[in-house]
Amino acid sequence: MIGSITKGSGFSGCVEYALALKEKNKEARLLHSEGLLTDTPKDIVDGFECQRHLNSRVQHWCGHISLSYSPEDSARLSDAAMVELALEYMEKMGIKNTQFIIVRHLDKEHPHCHIVYNRVDNNGKCVSDSFEYYRSNAICKELKKKYGLTFGENKDKVKVDRLKGRAKTRQEIYLAVQAAKKSAKDWITFQRELAQKGVTVRKKFRRGTTEVDGLSFIKDGQKFKASQVDRDGRCSYDNICKALDRNKNRQSQPASPAPKPMRQQSKQEPSAISKVLEAGADLTEGIGTAIGGIFQVGPAYDPEEEAFINEMKRRQKRKRGRSL
Repeated sequence: MIGSITKGSGFSGCVEYALALKEKNKEARLLHSEGLLTDTPKDIVDGFECQRHLNSRVQHWCGHISLSYSPEDSARLSDAAMVELALEYMEKMGIKNTQFIIVRHLDKEHPHCHIVYNRVDNNGKCVSDSFEYYRSNAICKELKKKYGLTFGENKDKVKVDRLKGRAKTRQEIYLAVQAAKKSAKDWITFQRELAQKGVTVRKKFRRGTTEVDGLSFIKDGQKFKASQVDRDGRCSYDNICKALDRNKNRQSQPASPAPKPMRQQSKQEPSAISKVLEAGADLTEGIGTAIGGIFQVGPAYDPEEEAFINEMKRRQKRKRGRSL
């Protein structure tokens, strides 16, 4: 989620752009409005113009904000969700109690909407624009974190052919620096790779010392500080030095030797003692089997005990006969 803010002194052109009135191939959808008649584009402009006369001291009465989201969030950003996010963003920015429209554009792969609002509110007061860029960035980060929206390195995915002028040159410098950081291992190589893409880098030193205080990049006669090329510090002197050191260390490390193939352990041959023991066990088992086949091994035979048992059986039979 990124908020881009501009201000002007004419509602007609801004409303015309937001509603894509002159671009036949661009589809725009009016999602929400407040304090305005929206039957025709002229009704919208007339409503804005009527209220802005409540305060003649405001010079830039037309406010415009573009809220852009990552393509990864497209499935989640329905029209209703986009309106809710826009309203919460406006509330936190202090854009309230005034006229506005929210229009969604469908001409690009990333979801985005345009907010056109009156900087002269319903009571004739001016909607504050103090530190609006810093506040907008902080609010966008807050909303992304709150709703789990994508935090992406979108700067690497910007299509250069869509940019113009200074913005295009800045992006070309950024891409050249990032590419050189991936391969260069010292400053000489780094500067050479940038020069091949028409970019010159200059170091700024602290007064009276050799300590580097910053960098600037020049391309096509346009000069940018490192912080202007990328606000996140990816083009700073310290960041580049760390990248060069990583590349140097990576290239100086010897290749790790290939692992030795594991030797398969051969099956151990049984020792002579084992053979003897196994042979003896087999012989004993064979003899036992042979003997068992000839003789029935069982409990010892006692003839006296057998005679006693038979006698007891006869006595029991006699008792049964007498009882009958």
